[in-house]
Amino acid sequence: MIATLENFLVFALCYAGLSCLCLAMDRHYADLHGRGAEPPPQLRRRLQWGGSLALAIGLAWAMHLVGFGYGLVSWVGSLTGCGLLLIWLLPYAPQQAMRLARVIAAAALLAAVLLAVL
Repeated sequence: MIATLENFLVFALCYAGLSCLCLAMDRHYADLHGRGAEPPPQLRRRLQWGGSLALAIGLAWAMHLVGFGYGLVSWVGSLTGCGLLLIWLLPYAPQQAMRLARVIAAAALLAAVLLAVL
């Protein structure tokens, strides 16, 4: 069970990071907030930094779990899965993609708390 929570946390951090980086782009921001909408420069920077930080933490956590080599492979696999999920969701259901991001974020917080307790 602990290994599953640890791997889910890597996946959740990758999904959160990629979602933030997607929202920092004009096209995906406009998909959610209406045609022609652009994120303000300050929000764009926060999304870019937040997305990069989430991906870096996910990489560090994956490497912490199984070492450098396997951790890097695990992280790239999680990135691939999250990327495919976002590629499939964003063009057709952007609201559901962001709703899923919120659900995964809440589940990741719960997983982090459970890992700290266990």
